[in-house]
Amino acid sequence: MRLTASEELAARVPPLVSREAYRIVQETLSNALRHAASAPVALCLSLDDEELIITVTNPLTGASPRRRGGGRGLGGMRERATLLGGSLEAGAERDGWQVTARLPLRGRR
Repeated sequence: MRLTASEELAARVPPLVSREAYRIVQETLSNALRHAASAPVALCLSLDDEELIITVTNPLTGASPRRRGGGRGLGGMRERATLLGGSLEAGAERDGWQVTARLPLRGRR
């Protein structure tokens, strides 16, 4: 039986990590829409024996980002990753704005 990529992810990623990964992706895409609505977004999920890596990138458009304060945004995503024993980095990169989360598959390190 050959598994699809999504079936392989579901089989190898523990439910808690899967739920937190979903929330991180959801918040990252929401932030991209909120701050750079017209810019394309690239989402990459990669998996090795130890961790799930989430990378979300969108180009810097040169336009001033729309700001709305008061949300948990990056702080909330970083907290989710840290509680799992992982990490989250966010900031401007050469090709645009990038968020990278690393979530361990085997619980807190």
